[in-house]
Amino acid sequence: MTTSDGSQALELRQMLERLWSEVLTRVPSTDSGSLASAELALTTKVGPVLLAVDHLGCRHLLVPMTPDDGGAGDWLSAGVRMTTRVKVAEDRPVRFLDLECRRDDLNGVFTGLVADVCAVVAHRHEISARDLSAMLESWRKLLAGGPQVWTVPRLAGLYGELVVLERLLDRDPTAIGSWVGPTGAPQDFQSHPHAIEVKSTTAATGRLAHVHGVDQLEPPAAGSLALVWTRFAPVAGSGTADGIATIVERCLAKGASSSLLSRLDQIGLPSLASQELRDVGFELVERRIYNVDRSFPAITPARFEGGSVPAGVRGIEYVIDLDTVTALDEDLDALANRFLGRS
Repeated sequence: MTTSDGSQALELRQMLERLWSEVLTRVPSTDSGSLASAELALTTKVGPVLLAVDHLGCRHLLVPMTPDDGGAGDWLSAGVRMTTRVKVAEDRPVRFLDLECRRDDLNGVFTGLVADVCAVVAHRHEISARDLSAMLESWRKLLAGGPQVWTVPRLAGLYGELVVLERLLDRDPTAIGSWVGPTGAPQDFQSHPHAIEVKSTTAATGRLAHVHGVDQLEPPAAGSLALVWTRFAPVAGSGTADGIATIVERCLAKGASSSLLSRLDQIGLPSLASQELRDVGFELVERRIYNVDRSFPAITPARFEGGSVPAGVRGIEYVIDLDTVTALDEDLDALANRFLGRS
């Protein structure tokens, strides 16, 4: 992917968000069965694709069906449903595949799904019910999860990871591949033979690191692991401080491909246009970087007899008081160079 790929993916998502917001203002409040809709600049062989909003404020994507598309049955998850809907267009009934987002907290993920569908339609000028069902299956895990609560401390944690990512992108536009935390990897960043784990807090006092699992602070074989601990001060109000949406936009401009947006989908981030993200920013208070080696106070498999966690022990979580550890005399720029093998 090139820089423009990421920027174009973001522009598409922003356009979808704007159009849904515009359509929302035209939703009839009295007719529970009708939709307010608008055409996308995207046409299949049988007609234009529509974005729509129903009386409950739920977002829809309507894709016209070919006459020979028999459909693949209804598709349903906890957050998204696909059905067939007949809608009058140009004084004639048209069958549409109706993709509906049933939960507001999934709007950001749903936008990513719709952007993927639009990319397919733009390339092939059609998409069948069977094709769309297959795409939904690939997104099932993201669409079927429980409601996500994005508290300010949780947003600060993500912001801290994006700050590190931005420093890496300044040096290597392909560094998005090293951000593996959203994929379930033990550490947030991995680039053989090095790894970085990022911990952030909005607490005014204390230097505590909450660790999840015995492998999170396990250094890679023949490599190094750095722990980046940062204290941020939350700042309320749009435009008063740097936030998630603005740093994502910068990362895309610095070369991060559309896979950055896919990673944000994986963690269930709300839409970048949402007030939930736009209304909070973060200011740096302090940052410390630690080398996680054998002297570092961590629980890892190597600390147990035989080099493995005892059978039956699961879900280990603990807190490290970093005031008991000496920080490195190294800033984030030096760490980024070392991580990328440029020091």
